[in-house]
Amino acid sequence: MGAVAQHAVVQALEAGHFVSWMVNPTDHLPDPCLETDFPQVLCIIRSPWDNSEKYDELVAECDAVLVALDFNHTRPEQFVPIQHILQKSMRKHNVQRVILVTMHGSAESSRQLDWELWAKLNINQVFYVALGTMAPCWSIVSQYSAQEQIVKNAESLKYTILRPAAVTDGPATGTYLASPSHIFGGYISAAD
Repeated sequence: MGAVAQHAVVQALEAGHFVSWMVNPTDHLPDPCLETDFPQVLCIIRSPWDNSEKYDELVAECDAVLVALDFNHTRPEQFVPIQHILQKSMRKHNVQRVILVTMHGSAESSRQLDWELWAKLNINQVFYVALGTMAPCWSIVSQYSAQEQIVKNAESLKYTILRPAAVTDGPATGTYLASPSHIFGGYISAAD
């Protein structure tokens, strides 16, 4: 599970929200006490990514859905199928609000992609190809961009797309810049 999702869940719980969280069966929670500290407001669903019945369970009774897939923990070629399955469940349960976290450089922000991050992503592409796990996907950025397009094309879906810069493991600083315009490069803590 990715750092952005972990921090988002903890922050939502601390703010008093009810959270349904889908994790892979083999994932370990960042803090094992989460299940005991928030038993009335945290529902953890352990499931493989392609179990559509579990997505129904995940979104039932939700006001909104946060999607924060991390290419270090989810294979990039799964981003688009996951978004399709999730949106089908959202339509079924009349959930109309989604917050999608992709990455700086996705879709129309591609010209602002930080060169250091670009190099890292291309090295990751080489590793994916060398290991034979790249299948139909050429680029991590293209998979995030395709995921964004699915959200944008959905009927009656209210969405917010966040494209954070390169995410670090540092503590929350509260000194990030949020802007609707394109900003070149940068770094942000997953906790922010």
